[in-house]
Amino acid sequence: MKEKQFEEVSEAQIAVHWQEEEYFRPPARFIAQAYMTDPGIYERFSLENFPECFKEYADLLTWYKYWHTTLDTSDAPCWKWFVGGRINASYNCVDRHLEKYGNKAALIFVP
Repeated sequence: MKEKQFEEVSEAQIAVHWQEEEYFRPPARFIAQAYMTDPGIYERFSLENFPECFKEYADLLTWYKYWHTTLDTSDAPCWKWFVGGRINASYNCVDRHLEKYGNKAALIFVP
């Protein structure tokens, strides 16, 4: 098999791309639906409610098997979240949105 040849690229050639030339702001409708606009989130996610507060976001996902323990700290520092649960990340990121958004572009490239 032929070995790949790599072209040397100077730091100056890379630096040309470091500075953002154009900004794309999200639409106001998108900003308005952000979760952090809810002032009650700080109370719901306070230390007094830790770790059970994360159940709120876990319930937004589709689980094949629901978990029995939110956070297992018995083997610190190797903590385990949502112990016993089974989830398919690909399904949650893409497939479950197809019925509603199947005809929309998933990615719009702007060079």
